Amino acid sequence: MTPALKTSMPRALGISKEIEDAAWFVLGAGLQGRPSALDGHTLTWTADAASELLDRLERGVSDSKAPMMTNLRENLQDASRNAKQLAVELLFLQSLPLAHEVKSLKVKRARVAEAASWLEPPLELPNELYQGMTDHGVIRDRTAEFNWTIWDHLKWLCRFVQHVDQQPTAVIADALQDPLSFHQLAVGTPEDQPAIRRSIEYLAWPSYFEPVVADVERQEIRDAFASLVGGAKGDSDEEITADIHRIRLHLDEQAGQRIDWYSRQLVSQWRKVGDPGRRAWLLRTHHDNSELLTTWQGDEKVTLDVEHLRLLDAGVTAGLVQHAVDEDYKHLGYVEREDTKTAVFGFLSVMKPGDLALYQSSGGVRIGVVLGEPEQNDDNRRIHRKVRWFDETHTMTDLPRHVQRQLAASGIIVDVTRVIQALQALLPAEAETEDDDAAPTAVVDPVPEGFRPLTPEFAASLHMDLEPLQEIAELLEENRQLVLYGPPGTGKTYLAKHLAAELAGDATDERVKLVQFHPSYAYEDFFEGFRPDKTDEGQVSFKLVAGPLRRLAEEAAKPGNETKPYFLIIDEMNRANLAKVFGELYFLLEYRDDRIYLQYSPNEPFTLPDNLYIIGTMNTADRSIAMMDAAIRRRFSFIELHPTTEPVKGTLLRFLQSRKLDTTPALLLDALNEAIDEWDRDLMIGPSYFMKKAAQTPAGLRRIWKYELMPLLEEHYHGQLNRAQLEERFGLDQLLGRLADR
Repeated sequence: MTPALKTSMPRALGISKEIEDAAWFVLGAGLQGRPSALDGHTLTWTADAASELLDRLERGVSDSKAPMMTNLRENLQDASRNAKQLAVELLFLQSLPLAHEVKSLKVKRARVAEAASWLEPPLELPNELYQGMTDHGVIRDRTAEFNWTIWDHLKWLCRFVQHVDQQPTAVIADALQDPLSFHQLAVGTPEDQPAIRRSIEYLAWPSYFEPVVADVERQEIRDAFASLVGGAKGDSDEEITADIHRIRLHLDEQAGQRIDWYSRQLVSQWRKVGDPGRRAWLLRTHHDNSELLTTWQGDEKVTLDVEHLRLLDAGVTAGLVQHAVDEDYKHLGYVEREDTKTAVFGFLSVMKPGDLALYQSSGGVRIGVVLGEPEQNDDNRRIHRKVRWFDETHTMTDLPRHVQRQLAASGIIVDVTRVIQALQALLPAEAETEDDDAAPTAVVDPVPEGFRPLTPEFAASLHMDLEPLQEIAELLEENRQLVLYGPPGTGKTYLAKHLAAELAGDATDERVKLVQFHPSYAYEDFFEGFRPDKTDEGQVSFKLVAGPLRRLAEEAAKPGNETKPYFLIIDEMNRANLAKVFGELYFLLEYRDDRIYLQYSPNEPFTLPDNLYIIGTMNTADRSIAMMDAAIRRRFSFIELHPTTEPVKGTLLRFLQSRKLDTTPALLLDALNEAIDEWDRDLMIGPSYFMKKAAQTPAGLRRIWKYELMPLLEEHYHGQLNRAQLEERFGLDQLLGRLADR
């Protein structure tokens, strides 16, 4: 790959031209044995310079709490200019393709400039070096791993430079002309570090390699799209790379440009459903083994006991884990086997480099970052992953309440991604101490923002008074769940939908969902349950499917959503067997701070997020409301919507007056409800019957009376009044006559 060849290569992304040019500015000179592009005369990519720099890096750090650049400067004291300048180039290449926030970008640029200042005389960096260091970047899903493994990455880059300098000229020439030859050159570097190696491969050959460096993401992308190119070729590193290249060319042709694997449209197709990207894991030892925890800290790793388990590969499916554990751990009880399955599958297949890891000891919590893929210990009794543990121990009682709740969950390995934002705020600041802008982030419980006050315009749109509506909103904010109950036609569902949409402030209604209960509605419909599913082989199986409450709760609990209100409206709430529908969720309706273990997900603790609000509606004409037990009454605030009280009283008259319509229907409604005895107030009629266009014509009004209201009243007074008595008391002509008499 000569500079001329590179100019003709397809670009990776619209913003990657600058990245690729900046990379080749340094790589081109080094790979071709020319003097450094930084000054035009210093030979940096030599085995001698790389060996000197590597020796100094392998000395370790004198102060683990000191900033990385402080330790690097101390290690490079009295080093040759060649080694120091090579360090500048390698620092640049290590961080160049990463996506950064603006603040982080300033730190990365400052690191390169600081390293250049250590040379005598100081090295003035050319503009070409900085032009590619944008905040956009192309590697977006492994920046945490790169940030916390700079030291290890620099060591690998030193070994890569050594390896390149020791190769025959023909080997280097082949690598510059063919991406697969370059891969063979890079992978031949001792003590492989896949993430930084793949980054360098991409920077050297962006037309062939992809800015996707993690094994998990590469496998998911290949598996998701392999059918587009006739299937996968194999599972070796080279075969997966070739498969992804063929897939990308196919998608490029469809899109008419170089695709971005991390665009919202594509990432939703290859990333597994429910995968939040970076996760957080709470890890425990068996029987609180403090000695093993000390080993974790000292050896910078985390382990999982698998003494009786057969050898399983990384990325193994949940089905294979289940079969292996059931066969190999028959001596354990069912509960312990289920815990073991969860732990093994999480450790081998779900956990990935860049995830956060935590362990608890003596009332404290230690946090680290997962850096490696799973490996088998020499004794085959444990599998382990490399983890960079940070020095600070956080007192359990000082952590936010919602974090404490998550860390109290049982299990050997527990996914605590729900609180990852709070945990990330506990990490050491990435910026160096010289960065005066750096400030610790306060860790607080994310609480929903208070409802914004309702406006007179909103109340006017419902033809209701503002004061009672504001009281309903405040009661909902305080108790998080309430029921609107009343006779038919009082606008319970209408008010619930419009009030929720107004309080959510969400024009798309994505944060407002409605379900309707009925006698056959069950827990499996409402929360989660197993549903028949057809496999790829045509066999019938069952899979766990989330219901509306679980889906909305998961959405409300996602990082970044904690302060946004979400609303679930349950229409005709009293028509279902509530004890059966809510099941163990009854507990959470009263104790939002706690969590429960679910009947279909016994290994996963569940909480109802504080920002999820539930509005139920109940029709008092349905006698089933009287059968509700005290448990549900205690968990909901009950607000009556009745034709004779606010906010419903006067609604119909205001509705008709605002439209300059005949107000006779409002007078008829009042007369009809006056004819109903006070002890039958739950049978009174709401205004919505008369808000129809038909109510403005004599024929339409008569149809409403004959086919909607009279059948309702006949049912209510069945056995008490005959038809003639009903007509005399509630008939339209009789009521019109009484109004005329008045």
